[in-house]
Amino acid sequence: MIITQKSELLPRRKMSNRWKFAFLFLALFIFRTAFGLSQPFFSPDELQTYLIGLKWYCHGGWPYFGPDLIVTETGFYTQIPGALEALLIGLPLRLCPIPEAPFLFLNLLSLSALAFFSFYLAKRLPEISFYFIFSWLALLPWNLHESTNPINPSYLLFGSLLFTVGLLEAIPGLSSDWIPPGIAFALMGFGLFWAMQFHYSWLLLPPLVLFCFLWRWWQGRLQGISEITGFLAGSAFPLAFLIPTWFKYGLFQEAGGLGTAVAFNMENFMAFFTILARLLSLVTYEMPRFLGENTSLRLGFLTSRPLLLPPGFFLWAVGLVQVPVLLFFGFRKDLSRPQATGISLLTLFAFCLAWGSSWFTSKPPLAHIYYILFPLVAVYSFYVWERLARLRGWRIFGVVCLATNLWFHVGYLAAMMQSRSLYTNRAQVVQAIAEKNEHLLGERRPGSLY
Repeated sequence: MIITQKSELLPRRKMSNRWKFAFLFLALFIFRTAFGLSQPFFSPDELQTYLIGLKWYCHGGWPYFGPDLIVTETGFYTQIPGALEALLIGLPLRLCPIPEAPFLFLNLLSLSALAFFSFYLAKRLPEISFYFIFSWLALLPWNLHESTNPINPSYLLFGSLLFTVGLLEAIPGLSSDWIPPGIAFALMGFGLFWAMQFHYSWLLLPPLVLFCFLWRWWQGRLQGISEITGFLAGSAFPLAFLIPTWFKYGLFQEAGGLGTAVAFNMENFMAFFTILARLLSLVTYEMPRFLGENTSLRLGFLTSRPLLLPPGFFLWAVGLVQVPVLLFFGFRKDLSRPQATGISLLTLFAFCLAWGSSWFTSKPPLAHIYYILFPLVAVYSFYVWERLARLRGWRIFGVVCLATNLWFHVGYLAAMMQSRSLYTNRAQVVQAIAEKNEHLLGERRPGSLY
């Protein structure tokens, strides 16, 4: 009888966990979609991105090119090869011809990948619950602002999350042996060629793939056929949207990023600590940069909204402290987590790639350029947060941070929805979709290839 009662409890517990996950996923999906809809819609970059998908929706044909690349420092302009961006915006419009359709699909895509990534992190770091990790990552300021509205960096998150899981599982000594090497390399291949069609920061990923091959060879773990076959199999799907452009226009189009190249940029070379802080800030509560271009505008935003003053200043202070905490604990040995040192060294290697890549470009080292490394830095950060999570007081503080962050961004969403969102002129977008005429919404940039 006792055995029967215990056996009946197990499926109930599993069912309870499924309902918890379903409720949390739905709540986060609704909030992140609403937040994305509050983001600028009629600003130049956002509007141009939407027009690429709307153009395909209206006329069909094969969209050979995606995001615009503009170098304001030199006036250089090109488009990134590949059809993914146009299709990921246009296909949702085909399925449901309402302006919000691309927002809904994007947030379903990115949140699903975040759920998978959070599950993976929870397996590596069982001291922190999956629900906390999932909520924390989904509501981080950089994730809310960079992955919830249809603009090219938003689509990076899906591929980079999968790439990072594959990267960690492919490195001997860091792997949790959760997935075999062939699948790990498949995830890396998928993530690399997915990212290639959205942002030139994809150039940071091939050295990490090469490192995996070399390290496996050095450790005597390289199987050769398994890794290469897995990588090619994972690459096949995103490559299918890129190869037609190469056939029609040639591989030289992929060199568009060279329009940013310079002989040597001393300012970027000297920005070592700036780039380090900006890379780590991706996983902190660095929200002031989203409030305005300078301190005066940021303070004005908060002081004009009294309800946002307490959470705003709290998050501002926490965000400032988080970066030095991550630096201090990240390279202190953790006896309970032997892999922590390897994670820190891998993150340091990724930082060196980011810093080194800035030496030969005219573009300043803005934080969004390194968003593709967000998942790896997130892993690094949770190895630090887990140390603190062993203490009850820090666990309570973590929940307070999460609740305060949600409080602030609900208010931020409400404020921005009225002033700059799709809903400032939704009727115009509805008309363009209904009449299948993207020109009613706007014109593509002069010289655009698609």
